[in-house]
Amino acid sequence: MTELTDTIRQTQLLAALFSPAFPIGAFSYSHGIEAAIASGDVDDATTAHDWIETILLGGSGRNDAILMANAYNAVKLHAAKDGQLAGGRNAEIEAINELAFALSSGVERAQENRELGVNFTRMTEQVYQLDIGLSPPLAYPVAAGLAARHLGCELQLSLSLFLQSFIGNLISVVVRAVPLGQSDGQIILARLMPAMAALADEASTTPLDDIGGYAILADHASILHETLETRIYRT
Repeated sequence: MTELTDTIRQTQLLAALFSPAFPIGAFSYSHGIEAAIASGDVDDATTAHDWIETILLGGSGRNDAILMANAYNAVKLHAAKDGQLAGGRNAEIEAINELAFALSSGVERAQENRELGVNFTRMTEQVYQLDIGLSPPLAYPVAAGLAARHLGCELQLSLSLFLQSFIGNLISVVVRAVPLGQSDGQIILARLMPAMAALADEASTTPLDDIGGYAILADHASILHETLETRIYRT
């Protein structure tokens, strides 16, 4: 019963952290998909699924999961006041954070990573009083890994909820901007769930040296987004 109760607690925390209702502004970033829609590369449910799946498995989805897992594992917790666990920044986390920004394919991708990370860090401090290191800026997946570790959440479960949040936001972009029906969005999400679960399992033990990808068109779209004359999303 205790183990079940803890699993429920962790799921509640992670569902809150990675919910669209957690106010970090994720809805205002398209990750370059707005440019792909404008160019006609994403124009229906099939192309939307394929584009998002490529980002998940061969782009920033996979890389962010690896960064998050490595940040999670790099935390050195110690007892603080009132028996709470605290930690903070260390050299390994600094290096992971620098790598997270170095992987940005352009200015807007770095902006997205930075602004989401800053907002997420601020909200977790305000809501959960977490000492995850406020020296700016933390990249979003790094901040997510630190928060999950400090809250005592299991790594693979944390990665699963993080990835589902990330993919859910991309799906909401295509549903609104292509546009697609809400049912199409849910079908895409359901089709990608096994891949997200497998990726969470893989990323939990993947070293930083295995970061990489093949989502070249997605990276290119995020760069082209800067030049769009009409833009709804920030990236």
